[in-house]
Amino acid sequence: MQHFQAIALFAFLSIITPGPNNLMIMTSSMNFGVRKSLPHFFGIIVGFPLMLLAMGLGLNAVFESLPWFHTALLVFSLLMMVYLAWRIASFSPSADALKPGTKPLSFFNAVLFQWVNPKAWFMATAAVALFPASSNTPVLDVLMVAVIMASVGLLCVGLWLVLGARLRALINSPLRLKWFNGTMAASLVLFFAYSTVQAV
Repeated sequence: MQHFQAIALFAFLSIITPGPNNLMIMTSSMNFGVRKSLPHFFGIIVGFPLMLLAMGLGLNAVFESLPWFHTALLVFSLLMMVYLAWRIASFSPSADALKPGTKPLSFFNAVLFQWVNPKAWFMATAAVALFPASSNTPVLDVLMVAVIMASVGLLCVGLWLVLGARLRALINSPLRLKWFNGTMAASLVLFFAYSTVQAV
């Protein structure tokens, strides 16, 4: 029982804190509303546990044997984060929201984003290191950690999703929302840099 509690506490403290996923889902909810942001939300909830499962079942060893691939992934992550930050900062609530092609991050893209999210890498690596699978039931042990992380993620990321909707009611002018998007874009880049340093 204490083992479950330790995993749940780790999950809560690591997921509830600001990071690319939380800032992006809050910003999405601010700009598009909760309902349209649900695919993005569930992409995070499903994507991170899948990444954790892969890491726990041995993918981490592949990256350790191929350090160049890890470096390439960090470079790609940087480019992806800058692109996403640019999209957020340049979004015009009054005009872009009416364009047919304008929509929040899809479920599939949110799942894929976990693989270039430094905070997700740090969390997955820490979870595998802190709660290693036993030699008897490694798949079940890693699956248990992934299920707990997903369950806690529903609550924690959900709070950021709802927070975005609440802020939307307060920041009700296009100019204020534009400033908010710019601030969130800058925060994404800063959190990316911090998370990358922690993950290296």
